[in-house]
Amino acid sequence: MKEKNLKKVLAFAMSTTMVMGMSMTAFAEDPAPTTPDGGDVTAPIYSFDLTSVVVPTTYAVAFNPDELTVKVGNDASDTSTDQILSKNYGIVNKSTKDKIVSVELQVEDLNTGDNHVTFVDTAADATGADEDEYAVYLAATPADATEVKIGTASADKDTAAAALADVEMTKASANDVTMHSGSNHIAFKLDKATYSLKSGSSLELGTTNNNDVGSLYEVTALAGAGKGITGFTFTGAMNKKADWTKLQNGIKITAIYTSKNAGTETVDSGTGAMVPATAAPTFSSNAIGEITYTAGVGDLAFKEFKSISALWQGNPLDITSSASVDTTNSKITIASSMLSGWAKKGEDPIATITYENQGGQEVTGTVTLKTH
Repeated sequence: MKEKNLKKVLAFAMSTTMVMGMSMTAFAEDPAPTTPDGGDVTAPIYSFDLTSVVVPTTYAVAFNPDELTVKVGNDASDTSTDQILSKNYGIVNKSTKDKIVSVELQVEDLNTGDNHVTFVDTAADATGADEDEYAVYLAATPADATEVKIGTASADKDTAAAALADVEMTKASANDVTMHSGSNHIAFKLDKATYSLKSGSSLELGTTNNNDVGSLYEVTALAGAGKGITGFTFTGAMNKKADWTKLQNGIKITAIYTSKNAGTETVDSGTGAMVPATAAPTFSSNAIGEITYTAGVGDLAFKEFKSISALWQGNPLDITSSASVDTTNSKITIASSMLSGWAKKGEDPIATITYENQGGQEVTGTVTLKTH
């Protein structure tokens, strides 16, 4: 009897020990805590810059020294006796940024010999010239602050180049840009257009992962209040006393447009969009040892010659001491003795001209120097 009881007690004790031992073993085998790696993301930059400046591709200009009555519009009553006859030319900005649109107007008298045109500085200089002088005062006249329109309607996102060859505008009264033979410049500041997502397109965080999102957008409107369009025309006067029938050829005007993003430029008072024009000098060499240059316009214009070098056997050679500068005729001449090495090799080297511009900056221009 005592023996049986003892066995029961031992059995109970052993069971308890086994349970405790099993519990302790389970705690010892739990895994150690871990930290997740996290991850990374390459974040796109949602931005785009689309340039779309629309300009006319046809022009109608005539010189009318005898003040004949000329039909200038669609209506029979739309006539003019102005000595400089011209349509009004529009410029539209459909870009995503405000733009400075510069217009280079190249003027060339196609008459040669004794009977040729002289471009003068004022209307009085033209009308008061001697009878044997073919004097012309030619100016580019910008639109004033009144909205430039296509007929009677405002320009819109669908306005095409053809519509800009004859726009309705009011001329600014005191902002003419006098033009001479050669290169002339006028510039305008136009506000950006409005762009919206195309139908069916979306720009969604986490799914649109490209920087270039421009293809998702389209122009939906021009800048309001006529700030996305401007215009200009040609005006002037001629010497009525001259016998213009002796001139067999006309005057060629070529318009070249360029644009850049606008900064802090201020529109000239009395105009809708005109700003001071700027243009850097250009260099050319068409005669042996001679470099001619255009003066440029505004802060970028040529002010003072500094130095010139030319490539000799692949390295720049300073030839400043052999150069003479004629600022009156915009010409740099290199002494022939300095050219002999290139001339013997039949080589026209690249020359680099360093000069100070009207803005006080020291800058460079390049030209292929003719040596043989």
